[in-house]
Order: sequence, then C-alpha cells, then structure tokens
Amino acid sequence: MDVPNGQIRTDRWQLRAPTAPALHRTVCVPTVHPVGDQRILRCAQSVLDAGFDVHFIWLGGEPGESQPHDRVRETRLPAPTSFRERIRLVPRVAELARRADPDGWHIHDFYLLPRARRWARRTGRPVLYDVHEYYPEYYSGRLPGPRLLRRPAHRVITGVERRYASVLAGANVATEELGDRFRGWGIPTSVTPNYPADALLGDAPRPLVPELLRRVVHTGTLTSMFGAEVIVGLAHELARVAPEVEFLVVRRFPSAAARRAFEGLLRRHGTPANLVLLDPMPPHEVGRLLASCGIGVSALQDVGQAALCVSTKLYEYATVGLAVVASDLPATRRFVTRSMVGVLADPRRPEAFAQGVRRLLDDADEVCVAADRHAAAARAELSWERTCAPRLRTLVSQAVR
Repeated sequence: MDVPNGQIRTDRWQLRAPTAPALHRTVCVPTVHPVGDQRILRCAQSVLDAGFDVHFIWLGGEPGESQPHDRVRETRLPAPTSFRERIRLVPRVAELARRADPDGWHIHDFYLLPRARRWARRTGRPVLYDVHEYYPEYYSGRLPGPRLLRRPAHRVITGVERRYASVLAGANVATEELGDRFRGWGIPTSVTPNYPADALLGDAPRPLVPELLRRVVHTGTLTSMFGAEVIVGLAHELARVAPEVEFLVVRRFPSAAARRAFEGLLRRHGTPANLVLLDPMPPHEVGRLLASCGIGVSALQDVGQAALCVSTKLYEYATVGLAVVASDLPATRRFVTRSMVGVLADPRRPEAFAQGVRRLLDDADEVCVAADRHAAAARAELSWERTCAPRLRTLVSQAVR
C-alpha cells in the first residue's frame, strides 16, 4: 500500500489523497458490500475532501486491518459465499463499527438500519444512510409466491425503512425520486446519482472510430437480474449475425453462488470463440477497458425496481463515449434517448440485443459521430466531482460536527 503522486492505493481500490485540512473527526463506513465498491469509494472521497478521516469496514480481499494513509483505515472481513452469509455478517460489521468509536457512521445497507439507529440513540452521534436502491420495490419484487402479496410487502418494507431512517442525521440517495421520498419523510437529503468519477476517463477521452465498434463489452454484475442468461445467449447470437465482433465480459459476481450459476450456463450452452471472459479489475482500471471498446451492453431484466433505475454502467458507457445496446425499460429508455446513441432491446431476447449490435455496426460512421457528441455532453453533466461531491460534502459537514 502506498501513496504515490497523491494516490492512496491498495490491492483492491484507489483514492486520491485528501488535500483539505484534517478535522480530526472520523466517519466509519460499515458495510456488507464488497471491498472496492465504486459508490462507497466515491462517497468516501467526498468525505475525505470535507476534512474527515474514513474507516472502512467491508467484505473481501485479505482479511485484517490496515492503514493505507494516515487518514484512512480499513478492516476487511472474509468474503461471503452466499446472500445468507452476507446477512449473517451484519451484526459483526456493526459491532466492529461500534468498537471503532467514530464520530459518525455512513451506512450503505438497508440491513444495517436497526443497528445504526440503536447506535445513534445510545451515543447521540450522527448516522448518514446511503440509499443505493429502491429497497421497497427491490425486495417486494423478489418475493416468491403470488404477485398480489407484493403490494402489502412493499408497504411493510417502506414503513420499516421510514421508521428507522427518520431518526438518522440524513440520507444520501441515488436518484431524484428517492430524494423526494426521503425529503417527504422530513429527512435531510442529498441526491448523488451514480455518476462516474472523472478518473474513469484517464488522461483524455478518445474518439470513437468504426473499428472499435467491433469490440462489445459488458462490465456489469453477472446474475439473472442483470441478464446473465441473455449475455451468454448474446455471445452465441453475435457469432451468427456479427462474426467480426469480439464480446468482452468481466467475470463480476456478487457471490460464489452467482459464479457457479454462470459457469453452469456456459457448460450447458457452450462458450463461443468470440466470448472473452476477463478477470475482475479495480474500479480505476475500468475506464481503460471501456476506451478500448465501442459498444456497451446492459441487459437489466424487468424485475423489482428495474423499471425505475438507470444502470451505473450506462453512466460509465456514456462518459467514455460508447454506443449502447440496453434493455427497453422506462428509466433506461429515458436516459438512452436523451444522453446516448444506442438501441433498446427486449430484455428477454438475446437475438434482439444481437440485432441492435448489428444495426450499430451497419451505421458505423453516423454512430461514431453521434456517440462523440453525446460523450462531450455526458462528461460535463455526469460527473461525480462536479455534480455529486459538493452535495455530499455539505450534508456530511452539517451532520458530523
């Protein structure tokens, strides 16, 4: 671990060394998210830049404690092998955060709300709740059994979230719609969409040229919700309708079970020669991969909160200057129509995604010009540093005094 040229680096993540004077106050970030989660890192950078120290407690990598910078501490727990094991780690993560005795917590998990409220009441110290998802929609949409149970389940989950969050110091949420929801509950709220950090671009943006369109990329999570079955089917369809295309897919899994499920798909359907599976990479290296490609794929399925969400990957694709083939869902449709050049496809049909890639290849010159134009606008608007960081710095400075 080192700090060359103002960078704090570990084997899993990278931050910029803070330049703001230290306030000698610590914000603990207890989470059951994996080490190196991009939103957590972007938020932590904003907290550091507001003058606070940061202590991460998260899952994965080499277990243990370290201090990669005099204002950054890190505690890693073993990576869970399943969702159930992840939830079982919640009490341990919360207990470690309590023992750290920080000046405030910044939680990123719905599951930590009860323990965060208890800690806030016992200590009188502030907790910020970072809301990555539409949790009532997400969890009610995943319930097994009759659909008629989902509406009452949604009401119950909404009530639980409101009850616990309403006594916290503030919420930092990922969409304007969530912002309206939390402000309506009387909670101080900042809205920070999952825009990429400027570092994603590297030294300079590259122009899109027709040759790059023959490199198609998917960097999202490989689960059923994010279209793992469609991704495998798309590789086979591309081999048929666009044999000149190379399809690069990052092996990104939330659990060992998800990895096994994807490997099972490949065993059943085969791995075509055009499919290149890449090992996971640190967030700060993703931009280099994207810049080497011309078309990004997002195969989010129509389940739970999907209709309300814009995939973080779409923001990244737009900023780097990729064309896109994405699921035809309401929020995705609005974003792609306004901010990108691309094709919308039936989320369930790999052949529709392949036809979308073929269309972009057939109109290569026009696609490249339009993608570069949209990318310039995206870099100005979809910037964490310019749009989101000031809002979060204000919220944390008001809450942790």
